[in-house]
Amino acid sequence: MSQLEVPFWSFDLKQDYRHLIHEYDDLLVLPWSELKFNPLKPPEDVPLLRWAQVFAEIFGHATALLSGSKNYLLKHVVKLYKLYDLFNDRSPPYPSLHELELLIWDENINYVRKTSNYRDTVLNRLDAMNLVAGTVFDCSHGPALNTLLDRNIVFEFDGLSRDLQNFLMEILFASVYEYRLAQNQRDTGLEHVFFLDEGKQVFSVYKERQDAAGIPEIDQLTAKMREFGEGLVVADQEASKLTDSIKANTDTKVLLPTGDQKQFRAIADSMSLSDRQQAFAQRLEVGKAIVQVGNKDPVPVHLRNYSVQKTISDQELEEHQREAWQQLSHEPREIAPRLDYMLSGGRTGDRTRSESSDDHGDEGVSRDADRLLKDVVEHPFKPLLDRYQQFPSRYKGNKLKNELVDHGLVIERKVKGGDQRKLLELTQHGREYVEDNLDFNPRFEGRGGIVHRYWQHRIKERFEEAGWTADLEGDDADVYVSMGNTDLAVEVAMGNKPRELEHVETHLENDIAVWIVCRTEIVKKGLRQRIAERDIQSEQITLHLFQDFSETKTLPE
Repeated sequence: MSQLEVPFWSFDLKQDYRHLIHEYDDLLVLPWSELKFNPLKPPEDVPLLRWAQVFAEIFGHATALLSGSKNYLLKHVVKLYKLYDLFNDRSPPYPSLHELELLIWDENINYVRKTSNYRDTVLNRLDAMNLVAGTVFDCSHGPALNTLLDRNIVFEFDGLSRDLQNFLMEILFASVYEYRLAQNQRDTGLEHVFFLDEGKQVFSVYKERQDAAGIPEIDQLTAKMREFGEGLVVADQEASKLTDSIKANTDTKVLLPTGDQKQFRAIADSMSLSDRQQAFAQRLEVGKAIVQVGNKDPVPVHLRNYSVQKTISDQELEEHQREAWQQLSHEPREIAPRLDYMLSGGRTGDRTRSESSDDHGDEGVSRDADRLLKDVVEHPFKPLLDRYQQFPSRYKGNKLKNELVDHGLVIERKVKGGDQRKLLELTQHGREYVEDNLDFNPRFEGRGGIVHRYWQHRIKERFEEAGWTADLEGDDADVYVSMGNTDLAVEVAMGNKPRELEHVETHLENDIAVWIVCRTEIVKKGLRQRIAERDIQSEQITLHLFQDFSETKTLPE
Protein backbone atom coordinates (compact mmCIF):
# COMPACT_ATOMS: atom_id res chain seq x y z
CA MET A 1 0.00 0.00 0.00
CA SER A 2 2.78 2.43 0.95
CA GLN A 3 4.49 1.98 -2.43
CA LEU A 4 1.40 2.74 -4.50
CA GLU A 5 1.13 5.98 -6.41
CA VAL A 6 -2.61 5.53 -7.00
CA PRO A 7 -5.55 5.34 -4.55
CA PHE A 8 -6.59 2.00 -3.04
CA TRP A 9 -9.67 0.43 -1.48
CA SER A 10 -9.23 -2.29 1.12
CA PHE A 11 -12.01 -4.64 2.22
CA ASP A 12 -11.31 -5.34 5.88
CA LEU A 13 -13.15 -8.23 7.56
CA LYS A 14 -11.29 -8.24 10.91
CA GLN A 15 -10.36 -4.60 11.70
CA ASP A 16 -6.80 -5.31 10.56
CA TYR A 17 -6.18 -2.01 8.78
CA ARG A 18 -7.64 0.78 10.93
CA HIS A 19 -4.22 1.47 12.51
CA LEU A 20 -3.17 2.92 9.13
CA ILE A 21 -4.92 6.18 10.06
CA HIS A 22 -1.62 7.09 11.75
CA GLU A 23 0.34 6.48 8.53
CA TYR A 24 -1.96 8.05 5.93
CA ASP A 25 -3.22 11.57 6.54
CA ASP A 26 -6.04 11.19 4.02
CA LEU A 27 -7.08 7.60 4.81
CA LEU A 28 -10.83 7.09 5.24
CA VAL A 29 -11.70 4.12 7.47
CA LEU A 30 -15.37 3.45 6.90
CA PRO A 31 -17.17 0.96 9.19
CA TRP A 32 -20.30 -0.44 7.56
CA SER A 33 -22.42 1.38 10.14
CA GLU A 34 -21.20 4.70 8.66
CA LEU A 35 -21.56 3.61 5.02
CA LYS A 36 -24.42 4.81 2.83
CA PHE A 37 -24.71 2.89 -0.41
CA ASN A 38 -27.66 2.08 -2.65
CA PRO A 39 -26.89 -0.99 -4.80
CA LEU A 40 -29.97 -0.31 -6.96
CA LYS A 41 -28.61 3.04 -8.17
CA PRO A 42 -26.57 2.40 -11.32
CA PRO A 43 -23.14 4.06 -11.58
CA GLU A 44 -23.07 7.15 -13.77
CA ASP A 45 -23.98 6.48 -17.43
CA VAL A 46 -24.57 2.74 -16.85
CA PRO A 47 -27.90 1.72 -18.53
CA LEU A 48 -30.67 0.68 -16.15
CA LEU A 49 -31.31 -2.71 -17.71
CA ARG A 50 -27.61 -3.55 -17.73
CA TRP A 51 -27.25 -2.62 -14.07
CA ALA A 52 -30.40 -4.56 -13.12
CA GLN A 53 -28.80 -7.69 -14.60
CA VAL A 54 -25.46 -7.03 -12.88
CA PHE A 55 -27.21 -6.48 -9.55
CA ALA A 56 -29.24 -9.69 -9.87
CA GLU A 57 -26.11 -11.70 -10.76
CA ILE A 58 -24.06 -10.27 -7.89
CA PHE A 59 -26.88 -10.65 -5.37
CA GLY A 60 -27.47 -14.21 -6.55
CA HIS A 61 -23.80 -15.18 -6.33
CA ALA A 62 -23.33 -13.65 -2.87
CA THR A 63 -26.46 -15.29 -1.42
CA ALA A 64 -26.34 -18.61 -3.34
CA LEU A 65 -29.44 -18.08 -5.49
CA LEU A 66 -30.00 -20.29 -8.52
CA SER A 67 -31.21 -19.14 -11.93
CA GLY A 68 -34.95 -19.24 -11.19
CA SER A 69 -34.65 -17.00 -8.12
CA LYS A 70 -32.20 -14.66 -9.87
CA ASN A 71 -34.61 -14.20 -12.77
CA TYR A 72 -37.46 -13.54 -10.35
CA LEU A 73 -35.32 -10.91 -8.63
CA LEU A 74 -34.35 -9.28 -11.94
CA LYS A 75 -38.00 -9.02 -12.99
CA HIS A 76 -38.88 -7.11 -9.81
CA VAL A 77 -35.88 -4.78 -10.01
CA VAL A 78 -37.00 -3.75 -13.51
CA LYS A 79 -40.58 -3.36 -12.26
CA LEU A 80 -39.34 -1.14 -9.44
CA TYR A 81 -37.40 1.05 -11.88
CA LYS A 82 -40.60 1.48 -13.88
CA LEU A 83 -42.59 2.47 -10.80
CA TYR A 84 -39.96 5.14 -10.16
CA ASP A 85 -40.25 6.21 -13.82
CA LEU A 86 -36.49 5.92 -14.20
CA PHE A 87 -36.65 4.74 -17.81
CA ASN A 88 -38.17 8.10 -18.75
CA ASP A 89 -36.43 10.35 -16.26
CA ARG A 90 -33.03 9.14 -15.01
CA SER A 91 -32.94 11.26 -11.86
CA PRO A 92 -33.37 10.76 -8.10
CA PRO A 93 -34.97 9.39 -6.08
CA TYR A 94 -33.81 5.83 -6.68
CA PRO A 95 -35.45 2.81 -5.00
CA SER A 96 -33.45 1.00 -2.34
CA LEU A 97 -33.40 -2.60 -1.15
CA HIS A 98 -36.08 -1.62 1.36
CA GLU A 99 -38.50 -0.72 -1.44
CA LEU A 100 -37.53 -3.86 -3.35
CA GLU A 101 -38.43 -5.96 -0.31
CA LEU A 102 -41.77 -4.13 0.07
CA LEU A 103 -42.60 -4.65 -3.59
CA ILE A 104 -41.94 -8.40 -3.47
CA TRP A 105 -43.65 -8.75 -0.11
CA ASP A 106 -46.77 -7.09 -1.51
CA GLU A 107 -47.06 -9.39 -4.52
CA ASN A 108 -50.07 -11.69 -4.62
CA ILE A 109 -48.74 -15.21 -5.18
CA ASN A 110 -50.43 -18.50 -5.94
CA TYR A 111 -48.65 -20.84 -3.54
CA VAL A 112 -49.35 -23.83 -5.74
CA ARG A 113 -47.02 -22.42 -8.39
CA LYS A 114 -43.23 -22.59 -8.34
CA THR A 115 -43.04 -18.78 -8.36
CA SER A 116 -43.93 -18.80 -4.67
CA ASN A 117 -40.70 -20.66 -3.91
CA TYR A 118 -38.68 -18.03 -5.79
CA ARG A 119 -40.50 -15.27 -3.92
CA ASP A 120 -39.92 -16.80 -0.50
CA THR A 121 -36.26 -17.50 -1.27
CA VAL A 122 -35.55 -13.94 -2.45
CA LEU A 123 -37.51 -12.42 0.44
CA ASN A 124 -35.54 -14.50 2.89
CA ARG A 125 -32.28 -12.98 1.59
CA LEU A 126 -33.60 -9.42 1.35
CA ASP A 127 -35.20 -9.50 4.77
CA ALA A 128 -31.95 -10.64 6.40
CA MET A 129 -29.93 -7.95 4.62
CA ASN A 130 -32.30 -5.12 5.48
CA LEU A 131 -32.64 -6.31 9.06
CA VAL A 132 -28.91 -6.37 9.75
CA ALA A 133 -27.53 -3.66 7.44
CA GLY A 134 -30.64 -1.63 6.72
CA THR A 135 -28.86 1.63 7.58
CA VAL A 136 -26.37 1.05 4.75
CA PHE A 137 -29.15 0.82 2.16
CA ASP A 138 -31.30 3.54 3.73
CA CYS A 139 -30.64 6.13 1.04
CA SER A 140 -31.52 7.10 -2.50
CA HIS A 141 -27.81 7.32 -3.23
CA GLY A 142 -24.59 7.67 -1.28
CA PRO A 143 -21.39 9.61 -2.03
CA ALA A 144 -20.50 9.90 -5.73
CA LEU A 145 -18.42 6.98 -6.92
CA ASN A 146 -15.89 9.13 -8.77
CA THR A 147 -15.06 11.05 -5.56
CA LEU A 148 -14.59 7.83 -3.59
CA LEU A 149 -12.24 6.44 -6.26
CA ASP A 150 -9.89 9.37 -5.61
CA ARG A 151 -9.46 8.37 -1.96
CA ASN A 152 -7.64 5.69 0.03
CA ILE A 153 -10.48 3.85 1.79
CA VAL A 154 -10.69 0.93 4.20
CA PHE A 155 -14.19 -0.55 4.21
CA GLU A 156 -14.74 -2.37 7.52
CA PHE A 157 -17.27 -5.19 7.18
CA ASP A 158 -16.62 -7.12 10.40
CA GLY A 159 -19.78 -7.92 12.35
CA LEU A 160 -21.80 -8.65 9.21
CA SER A 161 -22.79 -12.10 8.03
CA ARG A 162 -20.66 -13.69 5.32
CA ASP A 163 -23.39 -13.27 2.70
CA LEU A 164 -23.65 -9.56 3.47
CA GLN A 165 -19.89 -9.09 3.40
CA ASN A 166 -19.67 -10.87 0.07
CA PHE A 167 -22.53 -8.89 -1.43
CA LEU A 168 -21.07 -5.51 -0.42
CA MET A 169 -17.60 -6.40 -1.68
CA GLU A 170 -18.83 -7.82 -4.97
CA ILE A 171 -21.30 -5.03 -5.73
CA LEU A 172 -18.59 -2.43 -5.06
CA PHE A 173 -16.27 -4.34 -7.43
CA ALA A 174 -19.02 -4.38 -10.05
CA SER A 175 -19.84 -0.68 -9.54
CA VAL A 176 -16.26 0.36 -10.23
CA TYR A 177 -15.93 -1.87 -13.29
CA GLU A 178 -19.24 -0.76 -14.81
CA TYR A 179 -18.38 2.88 -14.13
CA ARG A 180 -14.99 2.56 -15.83
CA LEU A 181 -16.60 0.76 -18.77
CA ALA A 182 -19.34 3.38 -19.18
CA GLN A 183 -16.73 6.17 -19.10
CA ASN A 184 -14.59 4.23 -21.62
CA GLN A 185 -11.54 4.49 -19.34
CA ARG A 186 -9.50 1.87 -21.20
CA ASP A 187 -5.75 1.42 -21.45
CA THR A 188 -4.98 4.34 -19.12
CA GLY A 189 -2.48 2.45 -16.98
CA LEU A 190 -2.95 1.65 -13.32
CA GLU A 191 -5.60 3.95 -11.81
CA HIS A 192 -6.74 2.21 -8.63
CA VAL A 193 -6.10 -0.95 -6.56
CA PHE A 194 -8.36 -3.24 -4.52
CA PHE A 195 -6.97 -5.13 -1.51
CA LEU A 196 -8.84 -8.20 -0.31
CA ASP A 197 -7.71 -10.44 2.53
CA GLU A 198 -9.55 -13.72 3.19
CA GLY A 199 -10.00 -13.88 -0.59
CA LYS A 200 -11.79 -17.23 -0.57
CA GLN A 201 -14.94 -15.53 0.68
CA VAL A 202 -15.46 -13.75 -2.64
CA PHE A 203 -13.38 -15.98 -4.90
CA SER A 204 -14.70 -19.31 -3.63
CA VAL A 205 -13.81 -22.39 -5.66
CA TYR A 206 -16.92 -24.13 -4.36
CA LYS A 207 -19.23 -21.50 -5.86
CA GLU A 208 -17.20 -21.52 -9.07
CA ARG A 209 -17.87 -25.25 -9.46
CA GLN A 210 -21.64 -25.04 -8.94
CA ASP A 211 -22.83 -25.75 -12.46
CA ALA A 212 -26.44 -24.88 -11.64
CA ALA A 213 -25.50 -21.33 -10.69
CA GLY A 214 -23.34 -20.68 -13.75
CA ILE A 215 -19.96 -18.92 -13.85
CA PRO A 216 -19.90 -16.32 -11.04
CA GLU A 217 -20.10 -12.72 -12.22
CA ILE A 218 -17.18 -11.81 -9.97
CA ASP A 219 -14.92 -14.27 -11.84
CA GLN A 220 -15.75 -12.60 -15.12
CA LEU A 221 -15.11 -9.15 -13.66
CA THR A 222 -11.60 -10.03 -12.51
CA ALA A 223 -10.68 -11.12 -16.03
CA LYS A 224 -11.78 -7.74 -17.43
CA MET A 225 -10.78 -5.18 -14.79
CA ARG A 226 -7.09 -4.89 -15.68
CA GLU A 227 -7.90 -3.28 -19.04
CA PHE A 228 -9.68 -0.48 -17.17
CA GLY A 229 -6.85 0.45 -14.82
CA GLU A 230 -8.00 -1.60 -11.83
CA GLY A 231 -5.49 -3.66 -9.87
CA LEU A 232 -6.41 -6.41 -7.45
CA VAL A 233 -4.37 -7.83 -4.55
CA VAL A 234 -5.87 -11.00 -3.06
CA ALA A 235 -4.47 -12.87 -0.06
CA ASP A 236 -5.52 -16.06 1.67
CA GLN A 237 -4.00 -18.77 3.85
CA GLU A 238 -5.96 -21.47 2.03
CA ALA A 239 -5.01 -21.20 -1.63
CA SER A 240 -6.85 -24.42 -2.50
CA LYS A 241 -10.16 -22.67 -1.77
CA LEU A 242 -9.51 -19.81 -4.20
CA THR A 243 -11.14 -19.96 -7.61
CA ASP A 244 -9.19 -21.26 -10.57
CA SER A 245 -10.10 -18.00 -12.31
CA ILE A 246 -8.38 -15.73 -9.77
CA LYS A 247 -5.23 -17.87 -9.83
CA ALA A 248 -5.19 -17.96 -13.63
CA ASN A 249 -5.74 -14.19 -14.01
CA THR A 250 -3.14 -13.12 -11.43
CA ASP A 251 -0.04 -11.59 -12.96
CA THR A 252 2.10 -11.65 -9.81
CA LYS A 253 2.04 -14.51 -7.31
CA VAL A 254 3.69 -14.52 -3.88
CA LEU A 255 4.21 -17.79 -2.01
CA LEU A 256 4.83 -17.37 1.73
CA PRO A 257 5.83 -20.11 4.19
CA THR A 258 3.06 -22.63 4.81
CA GLY A 259 3.14 -25.92 6.68
CA ASP A 260 0.02 -27.26 4.98
CA GLN A 261 0.92 -29.44 1.99
CA LYS A 262 -2.49 -29.03 0.32
CA GLN A 263 -2.27 -25.23 0.40
CA PHE A 264 1.38 -25.27 -0.65
CA ARG A 265 0.57 -27.52 -3.61
CA ALA A 266 -2.30 -25.28 -4.77
CA ILE A 267 -0.13 -22.20 -5.19
CA ALA A 268 3.02 -24.08 -6.25
CA ASP A 269 1.10 -25.72 -9.09
CA SER A 270 -0.33 -22.37 -10.21
CA MET A 271 3.27 -21.06 -10.37
CA SER A 272 4.42 -24.21 -12.23
CA LEU A 273 7.30 -24.73 -9.80
CA SER A 274 9.66 -27.58 -10.63
CA ASP A 275 10.35 -30.33 -8.10
CA ARG A 276 13.62 -28.67 -7.13
CA GLN A 277 11.97 -25.25 -6.76
CA GLN A 278 9.20 -26.79 -4.65
CA ALA A 279 11.76 -28.45 -2.39
CA PHE A 280 13.42 -25.05 -1.86
CA ALA A 281 10.08 -23.28 -1.29
CA GLN A 282 9.04 -25.78 1.35
CA ARG A 283 12.01 -24.69 3.48
CA LEU A 284 11.05 -20.99 3.49
CA GLU A 285 11.36 -19.19 6.82
CA VAL A 286 9.24 -16.35 8.14
CA GLY A 287 10.12 -13.16 6.28
CA LYS A 288 11.00 -14.93 3.05
CA ALA A 289 8.88 -15.70 -0.01
CA ILE A 290 8.89 -16.86 -3.63
CA VAL A 291 7.68 -14.29 -6.19
CA GLN A 292 6.70 -14.91 -9.80
CA VAL A 293 5.76 -12.10 -12.20
CA GLY A 294 3.93 -13.18 -15.34
CA ASN A 295 5.73 -16.03 -17.10
CA LYS A 296 9.12 -15.10 -15.70
CA ASP A 297 11.11 -17.49 -13.54
CA PRO A 298 10.18 -17.45 -9.83
CA VAL A 299 12.73 -15.88 -7.50
CA PRO A 300 13.29 -15.98 -3.70
CA VAL A 301 12.96 -12.64 -1.88
CA HIS A 302 13.36 -11.20 1.61
CA LEU A 303 10.33 -9.24 2.83
CA ARG A 304 10.53 -5.97 4.73
CA ASN A 305 9.65 -6.33 8.39
CA TYR A 306 6.42 -4.51 9.16
CA SER A 307 5.52 -3.63 12.73
CA VAL A 308 1.76 -3.36 13.31
CA GLN A 309 0.76 -0.62 15.73
CA LYS A 310 -1.51 -1.14 18.70
CA THR A 311 -5.20 -1.83 18.15
CA ILE A 312 -7.34 1.23 17.52
CA SER A 313 -10.54 1.23 19.61
CA ASP A 314 -13.92 2.16 18.17
CA GLN A 315 -13.86 5.36 20.23
CA GLU A 316 -10.41 6.37 18.96
CA LEU A 317 -11.47 5.66 15.39
CA GLU A 318 -14.64 7.71 15.74
CA GLU A 319 -12.77 10.67 17.22
CA HIS A 320 -10.22 10.55 14.39
CA GLN A 321 -12.66 9.97 11.54
CA ARG A 322 -15.88 11.69 12.68
CA GLU A 323 -15.36 14.81 10.56
CA ALA A 324 -14.57 12.72 7.46
CA TRP A 325 -17.71 10.61 7.99
CA GLN A 326 -19.87 13.70 8.35
CA GLN A 327 -18.59 15.04 5.03
CA LEU A 328 -19.84 12.00 3.11
CA SER A 329 -22.96 13.10 1.31
CA HIS A 330 -26.07 11.02 0.70
CA GLU A 331 -29.69 11.61 -0.26
CA PRO A 332 -32.54 10.09 1.81
CA ARG A 333 -34.69 7.51 0.09
CA GLU A 334 -38.24 8.22 -0.99
CA ILE A 335 -41.16 6.01 -1.97
CA ALA A 336 -42.31 6.90 -5.47
CA PRO A 337 -46.00 7.93 -5.67
CA ARG A 338 -46.85 5.01 -7.98
CA LEU A 339 -45.28 2.50 -5.58
CA ASP A 340 -46.93 4.16 -2.60
CA TYR A 341 -50.32 3.96 -4.33
CA MET A 342 -49.86 0.31 -5.22
CA LEU A 343 -48.67 -0.74 -1.77
CA SER A 344 -51.52 1.14 -0.15
CA GLY A 345 -54.04 -0.99 -2.02
CA GLY A 346 -54.63 1.36 -4.94
CA ARG A 347 -54.52 -1.49 -7.44
CA THR A 348 -57.85 -2.89 -6.19
CA GLY A 349 -59.54 -0.03 -4.38
CA ASP A 350 -61.38 -2.46 -2.09
CA ARG A 351 -59.73 -1.78 1.25
CA THR A 352 -62.02 -1.57 4.23
CA ARG A 353 -62.32 1.46 6.44
CA SER A 354 -60.39 -0.22 9.25
CA GLU A 355 -57.53 -1.07 6.87
CA SER A 356 -57.11 2.41 5.45
CA SER A 357 -58.06 4.58 8.40
CA ASP A 358 -55.78 7.57 8.89
CA ASP A 359 -57.89 9.25 11.55
CA HIS A 360 -55.71 11.44 13.72
CA GLY A 361 -56.11 12.42 17.34
CA ASP A 362 -55.50 15.80 18.90
CA GLU A 363 -51.72 15.33 18.84
CA GLY A 364 -51.66 14.62 15.10
CA VAL A 365 -50.86 10.92 15.58
CA SER A 366 -53.12 8.46 13.74
CA ARG A 367 -55.12 5.88 15.64
CA ASP A 368 -53.22 3.05 14.00
CA ALA A 369 -49.95 4.66 15.09
CA ASP A 370 -51.37 4.78 18.64
CA ARG A 371 -52.01 1.03 18.35
CA LEU A 372 -48.40 0.47 17.39
CA LEU A 373 -47.19 2.70 20.24
CA LYS A 374 -49.35 0.79 22.73
CA ASP A 375 -47.77 -2.44 21.50
CA VAL A 376 -44.31 -0.93 22.09
CA VAL A 377 -45.22 -0.23 25.72
CA GLU A 378 -46.82 -3.63 26.34
CA HIS A 379 -44.13 -5.69 24.55
CA PRO A 380 -40.88 -3.66 24.55
CA PHE A 381 -38.67 -6.47 23.20
CA LYS A 382 -40.89 -7.64 20.34
CA PRO A 383 -39.01 -7.55 16.99
CA LEU A 384 -40.13 -4.73 14.73
CA LEU A 385 -41.22 -7.06 11.92
CA ASP A 386 -43.45 -8.99 14.33
CA ARG A 387 -45.21 -5.74 15.28
CA TYR A 388 -46.24 -5.22 11.66
CA GLN A 389 -48.33 -8.40 11.64
CA GLN A 390 -51.22 -6.68 13.37
CA PHE A 391 -51.69 -4.43 10.34
CA PRO A 392 -53.01 -5.22 6.82
CA SER A 393 -49.52 -5.17 5.32
CA ARG A 394 -45.89 -4.83 6.28
CA TYR A 395 -45.79 -1.61 4.30
CA LYS A 396 -48.59 -0.20 6.45
CA GLY A 397 -46.71 -1.12 9.62
CA ASN A 398 -43.51 0.50 8.34
CA LYS A 399 -45.41 3.67 7.51
CA LEU A 400 -46.86 3.82 11.04
CA LYS A 401 -43.41 3.26 12.54
CA ASN A 402 -42.09 6.20 10.50
CA GLU A 403 -45.01 8.31 11.75
CA LEU A 404 -44.02 7.64 15.37
CA VAL A 405 -40.37 8.40 14.59
CA ASP A 406 -41.28 11.64 12.80
CA HIS A 407 -43.34 12.76 15.84
CA GLY A 408 -40.36 12.09 18.09
CA LEU A 409 -42.18 9.40 20.09
CA VAL A 410 -39.85 6.46 19.41
CA ILE A 411 -36.32 5.74 18.24
CA GLU A 412 -35.34 2.68 16.25
CA ARG A 413 -32.59 0.60 17.85
CA LYS A 414 -30.69 -2.44 16.56
CA VAL A 415 -29.80 -5.47 18.66
CA LYS A 416 -26.59 -7.19 17.60
CA GLY A 417 -24.61 -10.10 18.91
CA GLY A 418 -26.55 -13.18 17.84
CA ASP A 419 -30.15 -12.03 18.30
CA GLN A 420 -30.40 -9.73 15.28
CA ARG A 421 -33.56 -7.65 15.58
CA LYS A 422 -34.83 -4.08 15.55
CA LEU A 423 -36.56 -2.62 18.60
CA LEU A 424 -38.52 0.58 19.18
CA GLU A 425 -37.57 2.64 22.22
CA LEU A 426 -39.80 5.31 23.74
CA THR A 427 -38.33 8.81 23.91
CA GLN A 428 -39.05 11.08 26.86
CA HIS A 429 -41.65 12.81 24.70
CA GLY A 430 -43.06 9.38 23.89
CA ARG A 431 -43.38 8.52 27.58
CA GLU A 432 -45.24 11.75 28.24
CA TYR A 433 -47.50 11.16 25.24
CA VAL A 434 -48.35 7.62 26.38
CA GLU A 435 -49.20 8.81 29.90
CA ASP A 436 -51.29 11.77 28.71
CA ASN A 437 -53.10 10.25 25.73
CA LEU A 438 -53.11 6.45 26.01
CA ASP A 439 -53.66 6.19 29.77
CA PHE A 440 -50.62 3.96 30.16
CA ASN A 441 -47.83 4.00 32.71
CA PRO A 442 -44.71 3.14 30.69
CA ARG A 443 -42.55 1.61 33.40
CA PHE A 444 -40.02 -1.05 32.47
CA GLU A 445 -37.94 -3.57 34.37
CA GLY A 446 -34.22 -3.14 34.03
CA ARG A 447 -32.03 -0.10 33.59
CA GLY A 448 -30.43 1.79 30.77
CA GLY A 449 -31.56 1.90 27.14
CA ILE A 450 -33.75 -0.62 25.36
CA VAL A 451 -30.83 -2.70 24.05
CA HIS A 452 -29.23 -2.91 27.51
CA ARG A 453 -32.58 -3.95 29.02
CA TYR A 454 -33.15 -6.46 26.24
CA TRP A 455 -29.91 -8.26 27.11
CA GLN A 456 -30.71 -8.11 30.83
CA HIS A 457 -33.96 -9.97 30.14
CA ARG A 458 -32.35 -12.36 27.66
CA ILE A 459 -29.61 -13.32 30.15
CA LYS A 460 -32.17 -13.73 32.95
CA GLU A 461 -34.27 -16.03 30.74
CA ARG A 462 -31.28 -18.17 29.75
CA PHE A 463 -30.34 -18.80 33.38
CA GLU A 464 -33.95 -19.61 34.24
CA GLU A 465 -34.11 -22.05 31.32
CA ALA A 466 -31.06 -23.75 32.85
CA GLY A 467 -32.96 -24.19 36.14
CA TRP A 468 -31.47 -21.35 38.23
CA THR A 469 -33.24 -18.48 39.98
CA ALA A 470 -32.43 -15.12 38.35
CA ASP A 471 -33.57 -11.60 39.28
CA LEU A 472 -33.20 -8.27 37.53
CA GLU A 473 -31.37 -5.65 39.61
CA GLY A 474 -30.91 -8.10 42.47
CA ASP A 475 -28.19 -6.93 44.87
CA ASP A 476 -27.63 -4.00 42.46
CA ALA A 477 -26.49 -6.34 39.65
CA ASP A 478 -27.97 -6.26 36.16
CA VAL A 479 -28.91 -9.90 36.73
CA TYR A 480 -28.44 -11.71 40.07
CA VAL A 481 -28.37 -15.51 39.86
CA SER A 482 -28.84 -17.90 42.78
CA MET A 483 -27.11 -21.19 42.03
CA GLY A 484 -27.67 -23.26 45.14
CA ASN A 485 -24.61 -22.81 47.34
CA THR A 486 -23.17 -19.96 45.27
CA ASP A 487 -24.43 -16.70 43.81
CA LEU A 488 -23.46 -14.94 40.62
CA ALA A 489 -23.68 -11.27 39.64
CA VAL A 490 -23.99 -10.60 35.91
CA GLU A 491 -23.21 -7.14 34.51
CA VAL A 492 -24.14 -6.10 30.95
CA ALA A 493 -21.35 -4.01 29.36
CA MET A 494 -22.37 -1.92 26.37
CA GLY A 495 -19.00 -0.18 26.10
CA ASN A 496 -15.42 -0.12 27.32
CA LYS A 497 -15.90 2.48 30.04
CA PRO A 498 -14.58 2.78 33.62
CA ARG A 499 -18.09 2.83 35.11
CA GLU A 500 -18.64 -0.72 33.84
CA LEU A 501 -16.26 -1.92 36.57
CA GLU A 502 -17.71 0.05 39.50
CA HIS A 503 -20.39 -2.54 40.34
CA VAL A 504 -17.94 -5.35 39.65
CA GLU A 505 -15.60 -4.19 42.42
CA THR A 506 -18.53 -3.96 44.85
CA HIS A 507 -19.60 -7.54 44.07
CA LEU A 508 -16.05 -8.81 44.54
CA GLU A 509 -15.81 -7.08 47.92
CA ASN A 510 -18.91 -9.09 48.91
CA ASP A 511 -17.17 -12.27 47.70
CA ILE A 512 -19.62 -12.76 44.79
CA ALA A 513 -18.41 -14.15 41.47
CA VAL A 514 -19.01 -11.86 38.48
CA TRP A 515 -19.77 -12.42 34.83
CA ILE A 516 -19.33 -9.43 32.53
CA VAL A 517 -21.28 -9.88 29.29
CA CYS A 518 -19.87 -7.59 26.58
CA ARG A 519 -21.43 -6.15 23.44
CA THR A 520 -18.42 -6.85 21.19
CA GLU A 521 -15.02 -8.51 21.27
CA ILE A 522 -13.44 -5.03 21.35
CA VAL A 523 -15.38 -4.12 24.50
CA LYS A 524 -14.34 -7.43 26.02
CA LYS A 525 -10.64 -6.84 25.30
CA GLY A 526 -10.84 -3.26 26.55
CA LEU A 527 -12.45 -4.23 29.86
CA ARG A 528 -9.96 -7.04 30.35
CA GLN A 529 -7.19 -4.48 29.98
CA ARG A 530 -8.90 -2.09 32.43
CA ILE A 531 -9.21 -4.92 34.96
CA ALA A 532 -5.46 -5.55 34.69
CA GLU A 533 -4.60 -1.83 34.93
CA ARG A 534 -6.75 -1.35 38.05
CA ASP A 535 -5.19 -4.41 39.67
CA ILE A 536 -8.61 -5.96 40.27
CA GLN A 537 -8.49 -9.56 41.43
CA SER A 538 -9.71 -11.30 38.31
CA GLU A 539 -9.97 -14.90 39.56
CA GLN A 540 -13.70 -14.47 40.18
CA ILE A 541 -14.38 -12.51 36.95
CA THR A 542 -15.41 -14.18 33.70
CA LEU A 543 -16.01 -12.22 30.49
CA HIS A 544 -18.52 -13.31 27.85
CA LEU A 545 -20.14 -11.87 24.72
CA PHE A 546 -23.80 -11.09 24.04
CA GLN A 547 -23.77 -13.74 21.34
CA ASP A 548 -23.07 -16.40 24.01
CA PHE A 549 -26.62 -15.82 25.27
CA SER A 550 -28.43 -15.80 21.94
CA GLU A 551 -31.33 -18.16 21.33
CA THR A 552 -29.19 -20.57 19.30
CA LYS A 553 -26.40 -20.99 21.87
CA THR A 554 -26.17 -23.15 24.97
CA LEU A 555 -25.56 -21.32 28.24
CA PRO A 556 -21.82 -20.72 28.85
CA GLU A 557 -20.19 -22.67 31.64
